Amino acid sequence: MSRKSCFSYLRTCLALVVASGATCFSANAADSLTIGSVAPELNVEHWVQDGEGKFKPVTKFENNKVYVVEFWATWCGPCIASMPHIVEMQKAYADKGVQIVSISDEDLETVEGFLEKEVKSRSNKKGESDDAAKDEKPTTYKELTKSYCLTTDPDGSSSKDYMEAAGQNGIPCAFIVGKDQKIEWIGHPMSMDEVLEAVVEDKWDRAAFAEQMKKDQERQLLLTEITSAVRRGKIAVALTKIEKALESNKDPELGMQLKLMRVQLVLQDKDSADKLGTIIPEALKDYADRAELVNMIAWNVYEKTEAGDLDNKSLINTCRVAAQKAAENASEESKAAILDTVAHLQFVEGDLKGALATQENAVKLVDQESEMAEGITDFLEKIKQAIKDAGK
Repeated sequence: MSRKSCFSYLRTCLALVVASGATCFSANAADSLTIGSVAPELNVEHWVQDGEGKFKPVTKFENNKVYVVEFWATWCGPCIASMPHIVEMQKAYADKGVQIVSISDEDLETVEGFLEKEVKSRSNKKGESDDAAKDEKPTTYKELTKSYCLTTDPDGSSSKDYMEAAGQNGIPCAFIVGKDQKIEWIGHPMSMDEVLEAVVEDKWDRAAFAEQMKKDQERQLLLTEITSAVRRGKIAVALTKIEKALESNKDPELGMQLKLMRVQLVLQDKDSADKLGTIIPEALKDYADRAELVNMIAWNVYEKTEAGDLDNKSLINTCRVAAQKAAENASEESKAAILDTVAHLQFVEGDLKGALATQENAVKLVDQESEMAEGITDFLEKIKQAIKDAGK
């Protein structure tokens, strides 16, 4: 990873933290459809595919049958990528009382036009010829999706009754409707395998999932509030929300996410420089077993010091020690970059001989074809020149 990308890496981490909490739902206290709710009746306008006549259009859900109501669109790449999996699920459960209904809100012409298109990727089995693959695999999306109910509802009523009512903000998104016509699960269709099996076999713990989903929604709401404050430039507000959340948080995963966000924010915000002396050491301790994160944090502290935005010798020392320990446990691929960080920290501490020894080791370890190789070699020459100048 180039040094220029280090800070953007931490910004990316923040984005990933938020994304990790946003599966398919958004948290909203006003949401009226949730786990355990009676599934709304369907009022779909166009039933384009019906499992080659195996399934009839659904309005009311029947007792002792299981339904998957999935929302998709022709423009949605992940929706299209999920289609082969949905086909597999329908084929596997067709004789077990399961009917999958995929609903778009596009006009009929758009959906039918999409179905005539050639399936974009068809990987061959090992040793299979291209001709054999063409004979056995579907060539169009119409052929691919013929085993389940693919539909479109241009007036958006189905989307309103399900997606909007449940606070959903992304597709593909699937709702599993159980044998008692109640919502059992909401999530990405690629993640429904075990759930669908459990629902069919009457082994699904709806109450436990409802509780977990509630926690996930609360987490997402918190993360959304924090990132919203950041977008508005209200860094102090975002940091306050993080601190309050950490005080009452009992979820280790969420705690780590919040602390990573806090690190990113204090490194980004000049007005938070006074917090670095406590937050950075805590983060380095928390991420002691994550060598690359330790390296990124230490490097960004070095950059702030080099730029004149930070003057904290104790913090530099803490980062250097943490980076040295991280280098000891790092993979061979990461070790050169971490040692380079250590050398930079030693350099600003005034330990030129230590920096020289560390950087010489980094040069030996770095892949000479990598993006960072030139920078590591150049810094070695800078250290040598500084030692030469100091001896004059």
